Amino acid sequence: MRRMLGLIVGVMLFSAGCGGVAEIPMKESVGSQLTEAQKFSLKNLDGGVTDLSRVLTQKKLVLINFWATWCGFCVEEMPDLVKLQAKNEAKSFTVLAVNVGESAKRASSFAKKHKLNFPVVLDQDNAVSQNYGLVGIPMSFLISSDGKVIGEYQAFTPELVSDVEKNLKSSQ
Repeated sequence: MRRMLGLIVGVMLFSAGCGGVAEIPMKESVGSQLTEAQKFSLKNLDGGVTDLSRVLTQKKLVLINFWATWCGFCVEEMPDLVKLQAKNEAKSFTVLAVNVGESAKRASSFAKKHKLNFPVVLDQDNAVSQNYGLVGIPMSFLISSDGKVIGEYQAFTPELVSDVEKNLKSSQ
């Protein structure tokens, strides 16, 4: 049953996310606090576990990016995310990439090939994606250290960059 649910969610993410990103209705979570269910702990590519609550205590801003290797829009935005991370890492910012529904081997191979400079975690059963109400990927959430959702983005946009810069500047 759980496997079937994962398959259904995967098909929905594929058809919604990579088929028409601009037309996906977003859940109105901007300004709200993360729920306990959204504060995930997931396996990372090093074989350990990354805990979002801990990352939030270490960083002023976290951009949670949901993606998959088969999603063309996801692949397209990765170089921009790498640049955003490089530019702002020293300012207590990180991208936290949540790979949706794929194996560690596939995600790791992609991360190495594309020289990802931020942590990648694995949502292999799509439970975290469901907790965030995703209807497509790529999808990113900008989160402050206190767990407040600052922004939602369906792809890498100038608005995302502006929000990161504005919030890093205001928290200095």
